Amino acid sequence: ARILAKSVPGWERVLADPITGGVLAVDRYTRSADLTRHLRVRDPHCRFPGCRMPTHRCDIDHGQDFALGGATDHRNLCALCRRHHTLKGETPWRVKHHPGGVIEWISPGGLHYTDTPPPVTIGFVPDLEDAPF
Repeated sequence: ARILAKSVPGWERVLADPITGGVLAVDRYTRSADLTRHLRVRDPHCRFPGCRMPTHRCDIDHGQDFALGGATDHRNLCALCRRHHTLKGETPWRVKHHPGGVIEWISPGGLHYTDTPPPVTIGFVPDLEDAPF
């Protein structure tokens, strides 16, 4: 084990759901396939209020930038279409993540808009890869 541990460039902490075993957080910028799948089920469309761009056409965005200490986990990530991803990053709009996947948008004028994800008991995500046949 020491020989193997000595040869790796670094260690990554992985937080998994104790029941399902799905990955909920990692200590790196790039998210795992399990975390991406979780987010695509939780966020069926862009999380900007009123936008219904399907999640498979959206970016997965850090609410608090990773470079500024934002975690790569389900509490800090959400699906945003390219337009609203740019709006969040390049304008005075602000985003706050709350428990349960609730996102609060704060406009430049100080108005607050809340987006709550729909309740999901069973979710299906389309497989966008080509079929093996």
